[in-house]
Parts: sequence; structure tokens; C-alpha cells
Amino acid sequence: MFKVINKLSLLFLMCICFVANAQQHEVTDYIADINARALNIVAKLDVKDADKKELGKIIIKQYTAIEKIESNRDLQLEKIKKSAFSEDEKKLKSEEVWTEYKVAISKLHDSYLNKLSKKLNDYQIVKVKDAMTYDVMPKTYHNFLDMFQNLNESQKKMIYDHLVEARENAMNAGTHKWQFQWFAKYRGKINNILASQGIELHNTSKAWEKKQLAKKNN
Repeated sequence: MFKVINKLSLLFLMCICFVANAQQHEVTDYIADINARALNIVAKLDVKDADKKELGKIIIKQYTAIEKIESNRDLQLEKIKKSAFSEDEKKLKSEEVWTEYKVAISKLHDSYLNKLSKKLNDYQIVKVKDAMTYDVMPKTYHNFLDMFQNLNESQKKMIYDHLVEARENAMNAGTHKWQFQWFAKYRGKINNILASQGIELHNTSKAWEKKQLAKKNN
């Protein structure tokens, strides 16, 4: 079962071309990178130029804040790792750091959405979320429905809800690598649920793989 799930994750990765399209967070000129990403996001929004400029600033500040929170987390974890504390103490202190990080990133997330809501409607906010996460959510949802074409409405909703939650977490990650890991985690959950409900994964994935290869070759 785990081999099947891992293969499905790889197939989704190939079809989404996530890594190929995502710009890396670790670049020499990080400021230039986040400016370019913010401009690309707001360019897709149907809003006034003045609002685009303001939204660009909001998005840039969000990226910068995420970077600061993650850097602080990593610095504290590294200090704990190099400390003279016992392994049990290191584990406890590391858990405290992660708890503080989750609280900080959650507050930042809520504050960010509140700022966006003053400039955008719900549909436009979703567009921003998708753009920040390289449209992985809608593409992955499409792939699931394309692969498993006999899903009932409850199963479709389960998949959709899981991917929405994955996107909420992924947009708080500063690198495309961690964003992908969030989606991979939730795809695994979805696959496990489908398997527990009697959905056949192996043969279906084989057929879907052939279908994708045929499309690519045509």
C-alpha cells in the first residue's frame, strides 16, 4: 500500500511539474525574488493599479515575515542542537520552539488574510493563495478526479477539503520544498482514506499513468 501511495505522489509531482516551475526561496537576492513573486501574483488580479501596488506591498511583507519567523525558529533549533543539554532536554526545548513557531505563523496567517480581505473578495483571495503555492491545489484536485472518475460527492468533498487545508499550511512555508511537503502529506492522507473505502489504487494508477504518457507523446 505504501509503495502505491509513494508512486501516486510521484505521479502527481510529475504532472504538476511543481519543482520545475517553483522558484527557490534560497537565492542570493531574496528581496528581488519576493518582489518578482509578488508582482507576478498581483498581475493576475482584476483590480485597480493603485490596489495592485498596495497588495504587492502586503504580499512582500508577508514573505518577509515568514522568512523572519522561520529564520528565528531555525536559529533556536540549531542552538539547542549544539548545546550541552541532555537529549531529553533538547527534545523538550525543541518542542517548545516548534510550539512558539506554530503560534507565530498562525497569527501571521490570520493577520495576512485580514489585510487581503480589505482589498479583495473571497474569490480573489483564493487566487492569491493558489498563486503563492504555484496552483498545486487546483491541479492536484483535478488529477485526483481525473484518476478516480467514479468517486461519489462525499469523496470528492473529502479530497477538496484536505487539499484546501494543505494549501492553508503550504502558503505559510517559505520554500517551495516545504510547500510541496505539505501537499505530499495531505495527498498521503487522501490516498489512505480512499484505500480504506475500498478504492482500488494500483491498477487505477497504472491506467492513469499510461493515459498521461499518451497525452505527452501526442
